[in-house]
Amino acid sequence: MDGSTVTDGSTAAGTAMTAGKAATADAVTAEAVTVRGVRIAYETAGDPRNPAVMLVHGFASNRSANWVRARWTGPLTDAGFFVIAPDLRGHGESDRPRRLSEYALARFRDDLLAVLDDQGVGAAHLIGYSLGARLVWDLAVRHPDRVRSLVLGAPAVTGSFAGFDLAAARAALAVEAPGVGRGGEADAVTARYVAMMRGVAGNDPHALARLAEAQRRAGFRPRAAIPRQPMLFAAGTEDPLAPAVEELAAELPHASFVALPGRNHVTAVTSREFKAAVVEFLTALD
Repeated sequence: MDGSTVTDGSTAAGTAMTAGKAATADAVTAEAVTVRGVRIAYETAGDPRNPAVMLVHGFASNRSANWVRARWTGPLTDAGFFVIAPDLRGHGESDRPRRLSEYALARFRDDLLAVLDDQGVGAAHLIGYSLGARLVWDLAVRHPDRVRSLVLGAPAVTGSFAGFDLAAARAALAVEAPGVGRGGEADAVTARYVAMMRGVAGNDPHALARLAEAQRRAGFRPRAAIPRQPMLFAAGTEDPLAPAVEELAAELPHASFVALPGRNHVTAVTSREFKAAVVEFLTALD
């Protein structure tokens, strides 16, 4: 954006990206785009001539763990959608800057828009889970012309990273051995986030701690600015966030809610009911 977005020619599509898309409509393609010096990795699947769906993963996860291994790609491409799945900055194969300012909401907006631009997509359906849901909400509010609809899995509608203590997290990361969940004198909330940071092999917990703090400072007050696009909310019945998510959905005439029986915040993404509800929601719009 503002002249700072550059495509990465080392991707599987290479410099012949456009021709490759036409020739490999059903292939999974790994690609990347650089935004203000930060490389954002992503992959695509399906026919790029079809309506686009972007999958935005949660905190301390990545596109593979949240979506690919949870088998979201197949149902969406089979239903006639072109799937785009980025690794958020700080996660997966994307760069992990350690400056707190690099995790402002505006940076994530720029990243997601750059990925859409790199694929020549004007507007897409957005599916976000947890942190991803918060980010796609923000994108839909700020750039409504780029968003066709929203699927919001377990967003923290009562506050994003509420209770996270950056100083305590840094102290915990300084003294813990890798793989240990709780750290030092960290409170229970911060200790849980530290465990999440270390829960996926290859994560950079120090970068993720800065991300968590940046998002805590930004806050999330969804009722202050509501996207106008059709929305589907979802949450597991065993997720403590579910009642607040369902309450918000009930307040919005252009939103619906699906409860995922027996699922919690971690297991909801693998739910067949979740995938089926999303496919039904999206196909009704296209």
